[in-house]
This record gives sequence, C-alpha cells and structure tokens, in this order.
Amino acid sequence: MGDTNRRSFVAAALPACAACCLALRCELDAAQESAKPDPQASPKHKFDLRMSRPLTYRQEMTLEYASHFIPFLRILETEIGHDKVVAILKKFCVREAEDSAKATVRARGKNDLTIFKEDYNPRTPQLTTEVLENTTQVWAIKITECLWAKVWIDAGAADLGVAAVCAGDSPFASFVNPEIRMDLEGTIMQGKPYCMLRYHYI
Repeated sequence: MGDTNRRSFVAAALPACAACCLALRCELDAAQESAKPDPQASPKHKFDLRMSRPLTYRQEMTLEYASHFIPFLRILETEIGHDKVVAILKKFCVREAEDSAKATVRARGKNDLTIFKEDYNPRTPQLTTEVLENTTQVWAIKITECLWAKVWIDAGAADLGVAAVCAGDSPFASFVNPEIRMDLEGTIMQGKPYCMLRYHYI
C-alpha cells in the first residue's frame, strides 16, 4: 500500500490475467518516463520503442481491474461459483499480504507503525484520509474516498473487491510486525460511508 502498492497485486493475481496485465504494466511504466530520446542509446527495434500514454490514477485502475480482472472473475464465477471465487480471492489476498509485508520490511529496514503512516497519508493519490490519532503507539485514520472501492463498486463487483483488495489489510499489519494489530470498522467497499483503520501495538 508509500503509495499503497500492497493492493496492486490484484490485477496480476491469476494466470489468465497475467499477459494482459503485464502489457498494461509496461505501458503504464513507460508513461512515467521521459519521452525524450537518448542520443547515446543504440537503435532499437520498433517493437521495443517506449510508448507515451499518460493515464490518470482512475484510468489506470479502471484498466487494471474493470477492463481486465473483474471480467475474468465473472467468467470464473460461471465455472466454479461465486462462493469459491470469493474464497480463493481471500486466500490469495492474505498470502500476498504476507509476501508484501516481508518485502516491505526488508526494503524499508523497519517494522514499526511508521510503515503505515507512510502508506496512508494525505499525499496518497488513491485515497482521501483524515488522521484521527497519531502517537508512537497508535495510528488511526478515516478513509473517506477510496479509488479501489470506486472502481470495484462501479463495476458491480464490490463483494469481489472486498475479498481481493480489503481482505489483506489487517493480516498485512500482523505480518509486518506480530505485535501490531489493525482494527477495521467496515469499509467503503462494503457500502459504509468511510473506512476506519486503527493500527496499534498489542
């Protein structure tokens, strides 16, 4: 999740989506870089030329989820049933949360509350947050706008979004540090007016 990247796994979560999501990811990464050619660079095949297609956060997430991943999940539902899809998404989400937590701790060299303070801050473009409590022992916020929820709800797949996106948030905290817990009072994805997250030491 500092830009809430923990949630970004979902678009590439299942093999059937991997190819289109990899292509999209390359395109989005290219849009972040300068389009100015490097005169020192060796000539490239036209297939390897960088694309320039700037996208908004909303457009990027819509492409990742609503245009690719959610339609795939709908097809999967018809094959194995809604309940099984939800169960698989939750299981994978928790497993990914563990992997992401280990990578985060390793990359940042710490496992304290500052990780969540960095990830959920007013500058996070996909969220609108309000800090309710900020001490060395507690970090509590209210999320009043969530782009993940917006995209999944607009696609009519909020229940799948809860399983694929939200289900890993609380486990992620414990995986970062077994002495940290995250209490969650409902989510926007579930139809609540806001998400209340409270990270604290036990």
